Amino acid sequence: MKELPTIQELQSFITYNKTGSFTLAAQTMNITQSAFSAQMKKLERLVGVKLISRSTRGSRLTPEGELFLPEAELVLNTLERAIQSIRLASKVERPVLNIGVLRSLGDIRLNGYVSHFFKNHPEFSVSIYDMEEEELLLDLRENRIDIALLYLPNNKDMSLYESNALREDEFVYYAPRLIDKVQIASLKNMQQYPLLMYPPKYFMYRTIKSYVGNGQQNLHIRGSRLSNPYTMIDYCDKNESGCIVARQILDALNIKDGYLPLEKPFKLQVCFAYKKNNSKTETMNTFMDYVHQESPAKL
Repeated sequence: MKELPTIQELQSFITYNKTGSFTLAAQTMNITQSAFSAQMKKLERLVGVKLISRSTRGSRLTPEGELFLPEAELVLNTLERAIQSIRLASKVERPVLNIGVLRSLGDIRLNGYVSHFFKNHPEFSVSIYDMEEEELLLDLRENRIDIALLYLPNNKDMSLYESNALREDEFVYYAPRLIDKVQIASLKNMQQYPLLMYPPKYFMYRTIKSYVGNGQQNLHIRGSRLSNPYTMIDYCDKNESGCIVARQILDALNIKDGYLPLEKPFKLQVCFAYKKNNSKTETMNTFMDYVHQESPAKL
């Protein structure tokens, strides 16, 4: 039988692609650079084509290396999935899920779903991480989290991921101390008073900026920009300021008044996103199916 690449050689090749450097890849794999280089040469010999182009200016994947990369990742993902499935079936391992939640989405309801889920599936372990979009997608790509709960990005390449739609959030203008003055939540009226915003690097900053359009330059932003909808709501409760927030969050906090529907409708799709061919697919589906079935009307 023809000799095949080892698992370590495939892992080293994938690690090289992530780091873009023989030195960094060798450090990540905890081997010497000469040993790493020998692995790559052997891999190329076994595959039969040059996978990495080397020059005095550095190195990069060849077109053949680009084609081979997803196949190598698929082999490792399939093996990891097979190992996890048999370990779970034999109850050697407890199912573990790491879920990242978009910070500006602020979905406290997920905590309730996790609590109920654990009562019905005590064999599971679920960890929730609060993140912003760039960190969320990076950790998803690097397998540090299994599922991301976020507003579906419209400016990101999501071809590596599957998405599972949950609901559509409808945004409103929350300003309990200004309602009598504003009356109609038009862009013009909202800009007459302080309107809280997120830090510029945040997904919701860019999204709200796009929503308000050219009027962004005239927004009254006082004090520090706030990092999540809960601090914005609390600030507006105590000050004559407004914020644009998902009505579903207000419902979850049992807030029944103090807000107006936006004259110009603003909605965003909430979804679970996860990598294709994830080794925890069965575990993830169990959790996501539960969330859908537990309270689909309230999502």
